[in-house]
Amino acid sequence: MYSTTKAIVISALKYGDNSLIVKCFTGNFGVRSYLLQGVLSSKKTTLKPALFQPFMQLELVASNRNTSTLERIKEAKVTKVYQSIHTDVYKSSVVMFLAEICSFACTNEYAEPDLYQFLEEKLSFFDKNNFLPNFHLKFLMDLTRFLGFYPDISNEDNSFFSLEEGIFSHSDETKHSISGKELIFFKNIISCEYSDLYEIKSSKNERNILLNHLLKYYQWHFPGFRKPKSLEVLQVLF
Repeated sequence: MYSTTKAIVISALKYGDNSLIVKCFTGNFGVRSYLLQGVLSSKKTTLKPALFQPFMQLELVASNRNTSTLERIKEAKVTKVYQSIHTDVYKSSVVMFLAEICSFACTNEYAEPDLYQFLEEKLSFFDKNNFLPNFHLKFLMDLTRFLGFYPDISNEDNSFFSLEEGIFSHSDETKHSISGKELIFFKNIISCEYSDLYEIKSSKNERNILLNHLLKYYQWHFPGFRKPKSLEVLQVLF
C-alpha cells in the first residue's frame, strides 16, 4: 500500500554498490527509513540521488507497512526549491551538522506536526536569508522544545545555568554550568527572534564554546546522544 506524504530528508547512507538507505521525517508517519535500490547506478531511474540531500523537502509516494523492514519510495518530487542551502559552503556545513543532530534526536515513528512545521519554516528562513553564524545555536536551542528539555527560564536572572538540571541557578553546585559572558550569549540566543539573530555579535571562539555547552546539554538530557561527526567541519569554518 502506497501513501502520499510530505517529507524532509534527514540522512542518506550508501548501501551496497548502487543503493541508498534514506531516513526521512515525514509529515504523516514520523520517521521512516527507505531502501532505494539501484538509485546510484547508471541505469535510468525516476529517483535521482540529488533528491535525497540533507534537509531536502519532498513529497513522497511511499509504502507504509509499519513493519521492521525498510519501506520503498515509488515517487518523489521537490516541494521546496532551495536557493542557497546546498550551494553556499557555510550553509551546507550547517545543514549537514543539523541534519546529523536530527538523525539522532528525531526518532518517533508517528506524526509530529508541530516539529515538522518548525523544520519547514526554519529551513526556508535559513535558505532565503543571508548567512547567520548564530543560526545553528538558535535552532539547537529551539529543537529542545519538541524533545522535551527546553530550559526552564523562570529564574533567568540567576548567575548560572545548570546543564544537568536545565534551570538557572544562583550557584555553580553541579560543576556543569554556563556563567559569565557565555551565559549572556546563551540568554541572548534563547530570547532572540530568528529575524534578529544578525544583531547578536559573537566571535568564532564564543560560538564554539556555546555550541559545546549545548551539545553537552543534549548529552545530559537525550539518552544515547553523541557528538556529530560533522562538528569538526563546522567549528573550523566559522
